[in-house]
Amino acid sequence: MGKIKRFLIQGTFFYHINNRISKIFKGIRKGVDNAIALAIRRAIYSKGGIQDNKVFVMTFENSYTCNPKYIVEELLRRDPTLDIVWAIPVKKTKFKYNFPRGVRTVDRGTMEMFEEQSTAKIWIDNALNCVWFGLPKKKGQIYINTWHGSMGIKRLSGNFTWRRRAARCNKLTDYCITNSTFEEDVFRKEFWPDVKFMKYGHARNDIFFDEDRIALAREHVREKYELDKNKKIMLYAPTFRDDGRGGFFNLDFEEIKTCLEERFGGEWVIIVRLHFKDRIKAGQIPYNDHIINGGGYPDMQELMAATDIGMTDYSSWAYDFILTGRPLFIYAPDLDYYAGGRGFYYPIETTPFPISRDQNKMIEDIRNFDDNIYKNKVKEFLEDKGCYETGSAASKTADLILDEIRGEHK
Repeated sequence: MGKIKRFLIQGTFFYHINNRISKIFKGIRKGVDNAIALAIRRAIYSKGGIQDNKVFVMTFENSYTCNPKYIVEELLRRDPTLDIVWAIPVKKTKFKYNFPRGVRTVDRGTMEMFEEQSTAKIWIDNALNCVWFGLPKKKGQIYINTWHGSMGIKRLSGNFTWRRRAARCNKLTDYCITNSTFEEDVFRKEFWPDVKFMKYGHARNDIFFDEDRIALAREHVREKYELDKNKKIMLYAPTFRDDGRGGFFNLDFEEIKTCLEERFGGEWVIIVRLHFKDRIKAGQIPYNDHIINGGGYPDMQELMAATDIGMTDYSSWAYDFILTGRPLFIYAPDLDYYAGGRGFYYPIETTPFPISRDQNKMIEDIRNFDDNIYKNKVKEFLEDKGCYETGSAASKTADLILDEIRGEHK
C-alpha cells in the first residue's frame, strides 16, 4: 500500500512538473509566433499610400458605441463621401446591423483589417486598440484617441503587455480628446506624457446638453423595454472586479423600488446593466416586469439619458451621469477591499454621491436624499475637477478630423 501511495504522489508531482514545462514551451512558441507575425506585418504594411478620405475606427467594446460612435455620426452628417471603416471581431458580425449606412465593417485582427488600417488617413480609438497588433503608422496618418472614461475615480491598471501597448500608444497618438484638467493630469502621468490634448469634452456626453436628444433617448428606452411614459427609471450598473469577485447580487431590488416610490413618487422600474465581463452571472438576479435586464441595450449613453436616478459602485459612468445633475447613489459593500487593491485617484467620499455598504444604508440614503445639497455638491465637484464639457465635443472633433483630411489644421 505504501509503494502504491508513493507512486501516486510521485506521479502527481511529475505530472504537474511536466504540465508546467509544457505551458512554458507553449508560451515561448506563442511568443515566437507573435514576434514573427509582428515582423511580417511591419514589413508589409509600412509601405504604400494612404487614402485621404478614409477613417478607421476601433473600440475596446468591439461595437458601435462610446465617443467614436458620436464622432462618426457627426462626420456622416458633415461629409457623406468619407470612407469610414469600423473593426469588429468575427464572432460579433451578427451586430453589423447596428452600424449606420456609410460605415463599413471589417473583421478585427485579419489581413483585411490591417489593409484598411494601413491605408486610412485617420485612426479613431477609445483605448489601445489601434496599437494592439503592432501595425506601423505611416507619415501622414493621424491617430486620435478619445479614451472611454470621464473624471473616473478608478485607477488605470494593466499587465506588462498592456503597459507596453500604452507606451507605444503614447508614441503614435497625435491627439487625445479630454474633458477636464483632472483627466489631463491622469493621462499625462499614466501613459500619455507627450500627446497633445484637445480640450473638447467627450462626444458621448453631448447628449446630456440637448433636451431633444434626451427626449428621444427616453422614447427609445421605453420602447425597448415596453415601459409606460409614466414609469420612472433607476439604472443600476456596477463595474467589474479585476479578480472576478462580485458583491452586488445581495441587493433587495424590490425594497429599493418601494423606497424610490415612497421618496420620489410615481411608479418605478430598475434596469440592471452588468459589466460585460459579469453578464454570465445575470441569472442570479430575479428579473421581472419591473426589475429589468438591461445588458442587451446597445448604447449606455442613451440609457443614462433616459435614467431618472442612477446607482453604481466605482464605475466611470457615474462621472458622465453627473453632468445631468440627477441623483446617483453608490453601493459599495467591498469598498475597503477595492480601495486597497486597484485603488482610487481621489477619496470616494469627496464625490457628491451618498455611499452605502449595505442594503439598510442604501434605503436610508434614498429616504434622506436632499436634492439641493446634492446639486451644490455636484457643482463643486465639477469645478474641482476642472470639467469643461459644453455639449459640443463631437462637432469640435469632427472639425479637427476634417481639417486634417483637407490639410487645413494648424
